[in-house]
Amino acid sequence: MAMGSQFSLSLELTKLVPFGSLFNTAGHGLVRLLREIQASGSDFITEQDLAEVFGRNRLEPRFASTFRTAVKHSVIHQVSHIAELVLEGGAGPTVRRSFSEEGYFAMVVQLSLLIYTHELSSLTGAMAVAFERRTKDSTEYVAPPRYDALKGTLRAVREQTCGFMWELTISAVEKKVYPSIAWTDGSLYKIRTIPQVILQALLDAFTAIQHLPEHTRLQISSATGLPTIVVWAHHILGLSVKVHVNDESHVFGDELVTVYVDGDYNGSPKVALLNETDDPYFQLLREREDPVLAPVCRHPIRDYGTRLYRFRHEDRETERRLVYLIVATCMTIASFPDESRRVGGVPDEASRFLSVQRVLSVSKLLFSSNEDVIDGIALGSTLPCVEKVPEARLLSAEFQDNDDDLWHLFHGYKKLAMELMHIIFVLCRAQGFEDDISLYIDVLPESQYIPTLANPDLHRILIEVPSPELAFSSLSSLLLGHAHRPGLEGYSVVSAWGWSLYLSSVACQDPSDSTAGFAFVRGVPARKGERKHYIIDGAWSLRKEALSHDTAKYSCFDISHRPGDQCVLSSWTRPKDRRYYIGVKDDAFEIANVLNYDDPAVDAKAKGGGSSVSCGFYSMQQVSWRTHHAPPCQHPATPGQSSLVLPENVFAFRGFDRPQLHTFQPNAVLAGLVAGDSSARWILTAMMVHTWRASLAKRGAAPQSELVVCLRSRGCCFECAVRYAQSCNRGAPVGLVL
Repeated sequence: MAMGSQFSLSLELTKLVPFGSLFNTAGHGLVRLLREIQASGSDFITEQDLAEVFGRNRLEPRFASTFRTAVKHSVIHQVSHIAELVLEGGAGPTVRRSFSEEGYFAMVVQLSLLIYTHELSSLTGAMAVAFERRTKDSTEYVAPPRYDALKGTLRAVREQTCGFMWELTISAVEKKVYPSIAWTDGSLYKIRTIPQVILQALLDAFTAIQHLPEHTRLQISSATGLPTIVVWAHHILGLSVKVHVNDESHVFGDELVTVYVDGDYNGSPKVALLNETDDPYFQLLREREDPVLAPVCRHPIRDYGTRLYRFRHEDRETERRLVYLIVATCMTIASFPDESRRVGGVPDEASRFLSVQRVLSVSKLLFSSNEDVIDGIALGSTLPCVEKVPEARLLSAEFQDNDDDLWHLFHGYKKLAMELMHIIFVLCRAQGFEDDISLYIDVLPESQYIPTLANPDLHRILIEVPSPELAFSSLSSLLLGHAHRPGLEGYSVVSAWGWSLYLSSVACQDPSDSTAGFAFVRGVPARKGERKHYIIDGAWSLRKEALSHDTAKYSCFDISHRPGDQCVLSSWTRPKDRRYYIGVKDDAFEIANVLNYDDPAVDAKAKGGGSSVSCGFYSMQQVSWRTHHAPPCQHPATPGQSSLVLPENVFAFRGFDRPQLHTFQPNAVLAGLVAGDSSARWILTAMMVHTWRASLAKRGAAPQSELVVCLRSRGCCFECAVRYAQSCNRGAPVGLVL
């Protein structure tokens, strides 16, 4: 009997198949479960609505077991000193609940596939339309899931199941069906998207086929969506599928074929569920107002550079030569003498992230298909000459005259080459991505984060070594993809797809612990079970504007020891415990650290409350980025024990306010006595970075002079810290935070 609509089929299935109650939500734990699901960003009612549809399908047992094993673990990373603020990864409340409810687990598995192959917002819109249409013929209207609740639920499933490697299964299907096609221009990802009309039908068609296999078969005609449909029908649900593509047929499964897919069909997508006499239970055609589902263009970092090339080009020999050019140039820049200072603006702490070995390691990961090419470079190939461009944060790379073919190659692939060199440099700063293949980043067809640099002539490349701010923005863009927000100032943690990228200031107490690098961790920001996707600054007192306007509340600059005086490594302040405040916004935690200190010589109330400063993690990291870190040494460095007779032009001082810098010799070192008090060290470092430099600029300092701020590492003695500061002089007094 033919039925008039998809909703009629849904009602008929309810009569034919005694599902009963799919879920047991009664009991004392219901309220707790509701709170946990809501805190994770999902929605309890929406999960129920989705499970009532997807939960009717039976999973293929072996696949279900594999999926369960991959996603069952939960992990909590305590990366911050704030005990209640963690990065939570793996199974959350939605996935944990599914382990005890079969229909719920079936829903999680199927949604995990769909959200892997379709962009979140477009899939949310398509699912909302599909559920609306399923109910339009109902005599009793049932409200479909709300868009925002549906989007939150889909994102929660994506984050909590990111440990399953869908790419392996999907790629295996694609290699079988499309063995000889070179995918460029993103067509590989577009071919995975299921048209709206097909998605609409599959909400009920797979259920009908599973429960009435001898009386139903599904006929799909569509040029896109084939890999996702095959994985859904065959691998997840155990159905046998026959596909016809490029005049060839492929069968997945060895039992009764019930799903037929015509991938050569060039018309508008259509689908029909037929009975044993080929009469339709229902037939759906594409409608003009159907939403268009967008693909997800992501790839693991392993071989990401190769994918980015093949995303746009086909020639494999050119690929190998371009890899040679890119990696050879980056290696030469990494070996550039004293690179961090000569390039300008990047403190010495950054230099260890840009070593030849680090470039080699990252390049072999990005171009793993061309590792033999990189090994050849490492064994001693001819490398380009690199020099500093005067008065600029640029380097110039140049090959010899007999390598003209390489330069013609570069100019033919200039944009891609610059993008890949930039990605190598920014990944050199990052940690945590080398060993986990489940971290995927966006394959951007038109990069949004690469500066455009004009080349002076055919034989030179102008290269900008990315600043820490630019590197963090670029990595955030690669992680977030479609969700990228332009301008991430104030963001210290960004999260997408179950992974987070965080600044080192999030994990440190003392400014000397904050490095120029970043770290990837599988997990999303969480506090007491509530999950968000960003951590942002909730206070800005360490920023230049705040410090410049509030100098009256800081203790005055006061020289306590002059050249020739015996000075002990100590602090004029008394350390106090740090506090913090946590606010909650739509999709972010807002953090304000409160740096407390006691000034024994000054009444804090009389100074306008100068005993504390509020700041966020990003503003703290900015301060560290602009500081040179004196490395640890082999001498005793304990405050109160390490001492020094101050050499010529070295002064020790107390207070936070800026000094009259023009009264000191250009080679002077001004050492702040704040050893052992991490809060005071943060405040003094910020004052030097922002207000001291501004004061020097206003006084009309020499064009080539620069006030350098040095920070003593906690394992560095007084004498070595002073020597390091003296070596950093650039024609202006050096600020040293002891």
